[in-house]
Amino acid sequence: MSDDRRTDRTPVADEETRRRLTERAAALRREIAAAAAREEELRADCLLDAADAGAEAEALERHREGTRRAHELLAGTEAALARLDTGTFGRCVRCGEAIGAERLHAFPHVERCLRCEARSGTRTR
Repeated sequence: MSDDRRTDRTPVADEETRRRLTERAAALRREIAAAAAREEELRADCLLDAADAGAEAEALERHREGTRRAHELLAGTEAALARLDTGTFGRCVRCGEAIGAERLHAFPHVERCLRCEARSGTRTR
C-alpha cells in the first residue's frame, strides 16, 4: 500500500484536479510573465541612492529565486496535467505505487511517494 490513505480516482476527482492544476499553471505563467517588469521596478527603486546597492542585490536575488521557483512549479504542474492525460496521475513515477490522497491534495504536482521522496533526499513543495 502507499505511504498514506489513497482514494480511488474518479472522473469528477480528476476534473477537479485538472481544474486546480490548470488554474495554478495560469497563475504561475502570469507570475513569470510579470517577473521581468518587477525586476526593472526593483532596479529603479534602488537606483535612487548609491547606498542601496546592497539592498538592490539582495532584493534582486530574492526576486530571481522566486521566479526560478515559479518556473519549477510550472514545469511540475504541467507534468501533472500530462500524467492526468495518460492516466498515471497519482502514481509514483519512480516505484509506481499509489501516492496518498492527502499528499496529492496538498501538492497536486508531486511525482513521488513519500518513501521515494525520502530516498532521493529532496522534498516537494
